[in-house]
Amino acid sequence: MKRSIRLGFRRSWRRVLGTGTRPGGEEGSALYEFAMVVPMLGIMLVSIIFGGITFFNYAALANAVNAGARALGENGRNQGTGILACQMANTALLSAAGNLSTNQITYSESFVNSSDTCSATTPLIQSDAGTVTATYPCDLPIPFTTINLCPIQGGAGNKTCSSAYCISATTTVYIE
Repeated sequence: MKRSIRLGFRRSWRRVLGTGTRPGGEEGSALYEFAMVVPMLGIMLVSIIFGGITFFNYAALANAVNAGARALGENGRNQGTGILACQMANTALLSAAGNLSTNQITYSESFVNSSDTCSATTPLIQSDAGTVTATYPCDLPIPFTTINLCPIQGGAGNKTCSSAYCISATTTVYIE
């Protein structure tokens, strides 16, 4: 028997019979930490994706508004009347909308320096400032929270945005 103690067989036999762990050990703590962190990482990932979608929609809307304002500025004097210039601006805005749903875009044009409106048949004068504004509905809530990533809160009180949340872009250009 002394020989087996000397070779360490008894200690190895105890390891086989027992689990080798003490109560209060640290096995499983990594799994617990992982389970606690995964929901937070998931929320962050979804927020980043939804934020990217919102920014892409805003960039597309701003590009479309710029195209509409450019058309309003270039064609305002050539067309002679506000109604024709606004129709050309609306066409340019909707054709430049890209992946946005054109039937959900709310747009308006106005003239700042004169009393002309888009429905007026009076000729536009040079140096009139035309403003093109467009809004697009946006609903990107972060799951399991009350945070919405859309910047403008709409609803019944907001005249520019009829949906609950929206994104908006405005550009002012001078008639050439």
